[in-house]
Amino acid sequence: MLKILTTSLITLVLLLPLSVAAENPDDSWSNVFKFQSKMAQLGNVRAQYILAEMYEEGRGVKQSNEKAIEWYEKAQRNGHEDAAVRITQIKLKIANKKLAKQKAIQKAKLKKKAVLKAKSAKKSLSKKKVKQNKKAVQTKKKTVATKEPVKPLPVAKPKRANASPNALNRGVGTHFDDTEDPFE
Repeated sequence: MLKILTTSLITLVLLLPLSVAAENPDDSWSNVFKFQSKMAQLGNVRAQYILAEMYEEGRGVKQSNEKAIEWYEKAQRNGHEDAAVRITQIKLKIANKKLAKQKAIQKAKLKKKAVLKAKSAKKSLSKKKVKQNKKAVQTKKKTVATKEPVKPLPVAKPKRANASPNALNRGVGTHFDDTEDPFE
């Protein structure tokens, strides 16, 4: 008698969402979820497993890995063979997400550190260039200040213009330079 009632109830609940699904497809999953919840609470192992899948995938209910694990564990305790595998898969998925998040945070920290280091190096390099430029300017000022003024070279006056008539007769002062003329 209990089997007939359960079968009738299952058939009724399964057919009801089909008529509602034509109106709103989102409501069909929530109706399936309600039905599976009732069946899972009554101890139906298959319903517990399906309910866990619905939690895992977010069908008809808000997605929750914690609730999925909880229902998979109930199904496993009641003898469902695939439940243990799904529990392991969810736990690995959660661990991988945490690891990926930690890696992303670490990568962001390293990138920020590299940017700060580059900025610091750029600042110190520009400060070093400024110091070098100041030092070069100071060195130029010192060398300009310590150099003796350049004296103009003496210009030799031509001797001919100053020569006396007697000197011209003797051959002295007839040249504009100090070299001797072989033709004189």
